[in-house]
Amino acid sequence: MLTQSLPAAVETDEAPILTNAQVAFFNEHGYLAIDRITSDEDMAEIRSILEDLFARKAGYTQGAYFNFAGNEKDEKAPSLPQIMAPRNFAGLLAKSEFRRNATRMAEQILGPEAHFHVDHTLMKPPVNGVPTPWHQDEAFKDPRFECTEISIWMPLQPVNDINGCMMFIPGTHKGEVLPHRTPGNDPSIHAVECFKGFDAANAVACPLPAGGCTIHYGRTVHGAGTNRSNDPRYAYVLIFQLPYKPVANPRHFPWLEGKATDRMERQQKWLKKGGKLVRFYRWLRDKELRDYKAFALKLPKKVGSLLSSSGKKRR
Repeated sequence: MLTQSLPAAVETDEAPILTNAQVAFFNEHGYLAIDRITSDEDMAEIRSILEDLFARKAGYTQGAYFNFAGNEKDEKAPSLPQIMAPRNFAGLLAKSEFRRNATRMAEQILGPEAHFHVDHTLMKPPVNGVPTPWHQDEAFKDPRFECTEISIWMPLQPVNDINGCMMFIPGTHKGEVLPHRTPGNDPSIHAVECFKGFDAANAVACPLPAGGCTIHYGRTVHGAGTNRSNDPRYAYVLIFQLPYKPVANPRHFPWLEGKATDRMERQQKWLKKGGKLVRFYRWLRDKELRDYKAFALKLPKKVGSLLSSSGKKRR
C-alpha cells in the first residue's frame, strides 16, 4: 500500500484554492489529500461542537445518530457512531470557515452548479475502533439517478495508519458502481462493503494533520483502518453534488433491498410524529438563493403548461 504525499492548497485572502495541478490530479485519480483546509481555531471549535453532539447522542430519536458498523440492538456488535446532518443540532457548523473553504473547492472541481448536499461526522472509538469497509458512496444512493458528488473529509486530530486514516483505490471513479453487500449479510447493519471489481493492493493511504482534508468522488472506492490508538478518532465530512439526472440505463442495487436497521425504524417513528414538518423546514432553510431564483424563472412556464393542459381537458 502506498502513502500519499501532501500538496498544499494555495492561500488567498478569501480561502485556500486548489491549483490546476491538484484539480487535474483529482480528476485523474479520484481523490486528493491536502494538508490544510481551515485554521486551527476553526478546527478546534468544530471538534468541541461534535464532541458534545456525540456525548449526548444528538438526533438519536430522529435516526440521525446511529451505529454505522453494527447491529444497534446488539451491545457486543462493532461500534462506529455516526451523526448525519449534525448542522441540524449545532447551527454554527453551517457558518464555519471549513464550510466556506470547502464550498469554494467544490465549485472548482464540479463547476458553478455545485451545491451543498449534507454533512456527517464519525467517531471511531479508541483501542479497537473497527475498520470502515471498502465502499463507494454512490452505492448508498437511489440507483435510478446519476449522482455526481464529492466528499471533503476533515480529521479533527492527526490521522495515520494507527488511528485509521483514509485509503483510496485510484481510478475507480472512472468505472461503474461495483458490487456491494451488507457485512455478514445482516440487513440490520447500515454499512455496505464492496467485495469485488478492485484490487486492495493498489490502495493509497492518506495520513493527515488535524485540519487537513481528503477529497474523493462518490464512485472512488475508499475505506479506513482500525483505530488502535488510545483516543477517539473524529472526522467531519461535507458532501457537495451536481443536480441529479436519470440514468440512461436502469441499475439495480440489491444490497439496499431488505435493509431494516434500528436507525430506519426510529426515523420512521419520528417522521410520523411531526418529523415531516421539521424535515420540510430544514429543506427550505438549506436552499440557496440561486435555487429560489431558478424556481422563479421556471414558475411561469410551469403555470402556463398547467393552464394549457387544463384548457385542453375542458374542451
